[in-house]
Amino acid sequence: MTAGVGVPTAFAEVLDGWSPASETVTGELDPWPATALAALLGADPLTPGEPLPPLWHEVYLRTAHPVSVLAEDGHPLADALVPPLADRRRMFGGGRLRVGQPLRVGEVATRTSAVADIRARQGRSGWLLLVTERHDFAVGGSLRVREERDIVYRMASDMARPTRSAEPVATGPVAYRIEPDERLLFCMSALTYNAHRIHYDRDFTVGVEGHPDLLVHGPLLALGTVEAARRHDPREIAAVDYRLVSPAYVGGGTIGFSVAPDDASRSLRVVGHQAAVPKVEATVTLR
Repeated sequence: MTAGVGVPTAFAEVLDGWSPASETVTGELDPWPATALAALLGADPLTPGEPLPPLWHEVYLRTAHPVSVLAEDGHPLADALVPPLADRRRMFGGGRLRVGQPLRVGEVATRTSAVADIRARQGRSGWLLLVTERHDFAVGGSLRVREERDIVYRMASDMARPTRSAEPVATGPVAYRIEPDERLLFCMSALTYNAHRIHYDRDFTVGVEGHPDLLVHGPLLALGTVEAARRHDPREIAAVDYRLVSPAYVGGGTIGFSVAPDDASRSLRVVGHQAAVPKVEATVTLR
């Protein structure tokens, strides 16, 4: 891909010269990670053979890198899915999940991950490098689950520029709640082998990245939309399309998830909000 006019040099070098390889990891979907995630989310624990709810694969088939090679964002400076940017700021933008058949506790599964798209565009507060990751989860060679994730990279120098905050909105009845504090973030980081400093180092988060407090994990907000949908409607989930709207913080109060059904399209509209400000939006499609 060729960089356009005005793209920062570091981003242009990635666009013009980065050819990432795919990554494959195979392992057993052991009961313990699902049990730990259930405890974190306040959900019922699963037993061997039970289906994993959508997005619960988040705690499985992770790649463990030596701490010595991790950057401040908790990822290696260069890896199969991580662009070689020396001075970067990484954010989770959202994603799309499709479930053919659910993964089940105790199965041996294979995750194959690759970069599906990479592009640069100019945002309100500077240039963005947008990387779309594709993660395929298969059992016995048969694809079960596909998730695409949008990861946003910014130049460190742009982090000091002000960004426009989401406006408060009217919220409906709350189907699910997350109480964000340091303990919750610690457990989520441990379960997902996530060493990004914005989730545990308040001095770095405030002083370097310019946030008011520790950030709640984007994948945890996405999981919250699924948990709200599951509590609202017991039908099987076939797809989840989610978008992170604005950061959620420790100290910002309860994150509530409101659900609005659309019976005509067999889908649910889920909004996660903190102090009436939307943090994540999702469309959950039911079978």
